[in-house]
Amino acid sequence: MEYNWVLFAIAAIGGFFMAFSNGANDVANAFASAVGSKALSVRQALMIASTLTLVGAVLLGSKVVSTLVGGVIQPDIFSSADHYILGMLSCLLAAGFFVLVSTLTGLPVSSTHAIVGAMTGVGISLGGFSTVNWPLLTGIAISWVASPFIAAFIAFWSIKLIYLFIYRPGKKTIIDRFVRFAPGFLAFACAIIAFSLIHKSSLKAYLLISAWEIPILFLALYFAFYLTARYFIGFWTLRAENSEKGTERLFRKLQIGTSSFVAFAHGSNDVANSISPVLAIFAVMKMGVIPANFDNITIPLWILCLGGIGMATGTAALGYKVIATLGEKITLITNSKGFCVDFSTAITVVFASILGIPISTTHAATGSIIGVGFFQGKKGLNFSLLAKILIAWVFTVPLAALVTVLCYWILKSILL
Repeated sequence: MEYNWVLFAIAAIGGFFMAFSNGANDVANAFASAVGSKALSVRQALMIASTLTLVGAVLLGSKVVSTLVGGVIQPDIFSSADHYILGMLSCLLAAGFFVLVSTLTGLPVSSTHAIVGAMTGVGISLGGFSTVNWPLLTGIAISWVASPFIAAFIAFWSIKLIYLFIYRPGKKTIIDRFVRFAPGFLAFACAIIAFSLIHKSSLKAYLLISAWEIPILFLALYFAFYLTARYFIGFWTLRAENSEKGTERLFRKLQIGTSSFVAFAHGSNDVANSISPVLAIFAVMKMGVIPANFDNITIPLWILCLGGIGMATGTAALGYKVIATLGEKITLITNSKGFCVDFSTAITVVFASILGIPISTTHAATGSIIGVGFFQGKKGLNFSLLAKILIAWVFTVPLAALVTVLCYWILKSILL
């Protein structure tokens, strides 16, 4: 047992390493558009992203963790607890290494792909294809494919509505139209994040919310945020320039809020990629055996904090590298377009987090950027760069699986 706890300490370090790599790569999902549109400097973006990623991981990260750790492969394929620990440790090291290398080259890859591919690889290596939960894996894969299309659809129509109701010439001034319509967008985003906090925290049980009360609660949150947003936006527009340029400056303020929303959503969904194997190892240490499933295992707060702090540290240290790719090289992003990118990414990711689906924040963010790019026409997109990103996405799962298998057999020969 003492030997196992040494492995667990190594696994905790591996979890921090994976979280570090995750934060370094995926911070671009939250603040690339804000940096690309000059709403924030890189330094400001990294500071805000680090903080909110940590908060999102601790408050909302537990549900997706349970999906990954207990569902992808069957735990009983491992002959002993030590072998299981080595398998999970290999997943952490291999996925973390792959994501870190991608970060250093500036490619926005999916840490969700990497960790799921790693778990699948070690499962197939030890027990064959039958050990993998293919229905669950198929569902996850479908969500990976669907999320960029959903995010792109929301982003495209968001910017289209903004141009239709705010920028299109009309009887009222452009600032008047901004005051009329912008609070609705902002209130909707704030209501979703507030609802997700209630849904996934202990407040849900405390308030005893029934199914028919959910829409009432959401509408109440929406109107509360709408009135608040209407007040502040009205105050901001008192000295605003009545022009498209002046309106873009107003969207800059809103974009900081929506970028923060995405950073929070990123922490809530993507922390699972870093700490699922750590939780699995902790459960084995605590129970003395490999559990048949992980559905009823409580996730300790310190494990969520480990993932959140690791992601925040990676964001602060290396997050600037991928920001340049997503924020400046795919398409031209103005403040209003950046607002729509963040708005659609956050909605897609938070809804997935509520449902416990480990989607790729990278896919959602890239899809959102493509959506606003298509609004400008095909010439507004860098298709050669998008092709490189797509190739990286396709090869993430098989490469992570192969590296994990290699890592497992090396660790086994050294430690067991």
